[in-house]
Amino acid sequence: MKNKKNEYLNEGILDVELAAEQEEIKSRKFKYGTLATALTVIFIIAVILINVFVGYMTDRFVWEVDMTSERLFEISEDTKEVLADLNEPITITVLAEETAYRDAPISSSGSVNLLGNIYEILQRYETLGKGKISVRYINPNLNPKVVEQYNALGNIYTNDIIIESSKRFKKLSPHNLYSSRTDERTGTTYYVGLRAEQRITSGILFVTSEQISKAAYIRGHNERYNVDELDTLLNYANYEITNINLLREEIPEDVTLIIINAPTKDFTTEEMKKLDAYFERGGDALIAMTPNVTDELKNLSLFFEEWGVRYQDQVIFDSRQSHSGFPSYVIPEIKIFEGITSNLQYKNHYAMIPGALSIELTETQTGINTVSVLMTSSETSYAKPIDQAAMGYDQQETDAVGPFNMTVLSERIVADKNLNYTRSSVLFCNVGMITESVLETSAFLNRDYLGACLNYISEYSEGIVIPDKDFETNILTIRTWQANMVFWVFLIGIPALIIVLSIIVWVRRRHL
Repeated sequence: MKNKKNEYLNEGILDVELAAEQEEIKSRKFKYGTLATALTVIFIIAVILINVFVGYMTDRFVWEVDMTSERLFEISEDTKEVLADLNEPITITVLAEETAYRDAPISSSGSVNLLGNIYEILQRYETLGKGKISVRYINPNLNPKVVEQYNALGNIYTNDIIIESSKRFKKLSPHNLYSSRTDERTGTTYYVGLRAEQRITSGILFVTSEQISKAAYIRGHNERYNVDELDTLLNYANYEITNINLLREEIPEDVTLIIINAPTKDFTTEEMKKLDAYFERGGDALIAMTPNVTDELKNLSLFFEEWGVRYQDQVIFDSRQSHSGFPSYVIPEIKIFEGITSNLQYKNHYAMIPGALSIELTETQTGINTVSVLMTSSETSYAKPIDQAAMGYDQQETDAVGPFNMTVLSERIVADKNLNYTRSSVLFCNVGMITESVLETSAFLNRDYLGACLNYISEYSEGIVIPDKDFETNILTIRTWQANMVFWVFLIGIPALIIVLSIIVWVRRRHL
């Protein structure tokens, strides 16, 4: 009996222990199950919050990395300053489905379908705008009423881009966001670089400016008229372009930049008075002179001396620092100048000025005036009188020896009747520096340099010029001394060495 009681007792104890163990297991399952559920919920919430945070940060900051070798999508500091100074919202309307731009291939070749590059650039503008720039994509075929408001811009086409503010709007076409070149032999046009940042930033400045300044060509003195490339640069700087004949009209108040481009006849006394009045109110000027003068420019020369410069009657040559073996195609030495050279993106190209006159500093400037040399020829340069320049390039003992000044900036502080001070700047250069063939050649630095000068003169008030992002270097430019080295080393030296070694080997084998 006792044994049975003990068995029943043991069984009871075991049941109790088993029940307690089961309860403990259930408690553990509940505990760990609750913990796992809580962790899962926390993880899901964290993922949601991280996605929201990343989306927010992506909208405010550029987190994409430009891995292209040409840095096509890198936004310059100039543009970042413009976007940081925005005080009103900007809307960029793309007249296309977003997929047409987003799904287009990003390319750095000559392909026609390059909308993908523009989509990438627009994303970065929207991000850097920090809420002040919004980009929207609208199908013009499905939203004709939206397009109607832009009829003042002329013909509107699919894929066009409209930059808009409360003041005005401006249209950009996709093909205008690229720099191109036409093969003269085949007539084929192909893209050579990305110009999107230049055009978009200029567009933003245009639609936000309180007023648009004008640049005026001074006419009536047989000036050079083939200035398409210079016009393009001025348009990029958001200047409206006009022509003025000083014999018949005054310089309007809204003209802030005048261009005197290769005059061959002198200005009258009355015209000079109008120029003086223009500069007294703080106007700026770009002056480019030519050796091909048919009249003595007495009045104009006296005016130049008031700004501290004099164009000398001699043409600069350089047999060593010149382009492609032509001594008159001089490669200048560029002086460091804060505000101009600091904004240049130096690549494997240089400036080139053909047919340049030397510029003398006269120290006769009037008022509070500072004269700075921007470009000079090298020490190996020489200069010939204009009437002898066409007789031959070879240096003679009577030729003046360089270096010579080739580009000069003269700045004057002027004050109005209320003692409001402003700066008036005149860039003195040579017509060869801004000629069509030179400005349109991306291998030369002239275009970027002149753009930097326009930026400096305008003080970024209404325009800005940003260098193109080249896809690749299409033209190899070498200096004369480099060409000579290639000739003597590769065409003469190495073949001669091979011939000599061959003769030595032949003679030695012959006597074996």
